[in-house]
Amino acid sequence: MIRKFTAAFMAMMILLMLMPSSAFAAEPSVQEVEALIAQIGTVTRENRSAVERAVDAYSQLDDTAKAEVSNFTVLAEAQQILGIKDALAKLDVKYDKVEGNYTITSPYALKELDKGNCSVNPAIYIHNEYAMPWMVIMYCYMGDTFIWTDSIVVRAGENKYTYESPAFYYSTGDKVKVSSGKVKAAEMLATIAGDFDINLLRDVLSAQETIFRFKGHAPWGDSTEYDYVLTPENRQIITDILNAYDLMRTASPEVLYKALA
Repeated sequence: MIRKFTAAFMAMMILLMLMPSSAFAAEPSVQEVEALIAQIGTVTRENRSAVERAVDAYSQLDDTAKAEVSNFTVLAEAQQILGIKDALAKLDVKYDKVEGNYTITSPYALKELDKGNCSVNPAIYIHNEYAMPWMVIMYCYMGDTFIWTDSIVVRAGENKYTYESPAFYYSTGDKVKVSSGKVKAAEMLATIAGDFDINLLRDVLSAQETIFRFKGHAPWGDSTEYDYVLTPENRQIITDILNAYDLMRTASPEVLYKALA
């Protein structure tokens, strides 16, 4: 009895090995893929599985069948929305109900400042009348004494960038009390990010070491400076903001607002 069962089992295993895999995982039809896409509905991080099922089914189609999927744009939009939502989940998103504007920052930016650390903090803004995201970069010096910063030199690996005072549309300095109880001299300078600044951030992330030299002149004329070496924590702040910014810049206003909802 045992021998007969074993022989039958081995015969079945050989048959399974010889049969094509398509006998068990048949390629879905175009109609089945369209139905899965239609079931996605409003895209949220909670219904990720609906998007993933549709993507998996669509990926099994050959190129000819893919071209026949009538609601593919719905699937492409769903993937884009989900990608932006995942990126924003790492950030603080604040919405002004009166003006209809969004401000997107890293939750770690204020924590670094509260520790009394220098930092480079990009932030994303979206104005209601202009749906395309834009970025502001805040360069923050924190030290024992003021250096009256009027320029910043950035060394990111082999690349060097220089900001002179006209590049900053906003600057301020004050004494602040940090979480340790110590009073620090704080100076903050902001610039609106263009191609120059975005390339700088990309080089900052690709370089093994990046140094920000804050340079200034004291009221009595002496030159002052301080070198801030980018920390892993600050690198993560820049990474999270830049990732969200890149995804949002490629989205249409309609897709962008669905992702922000």
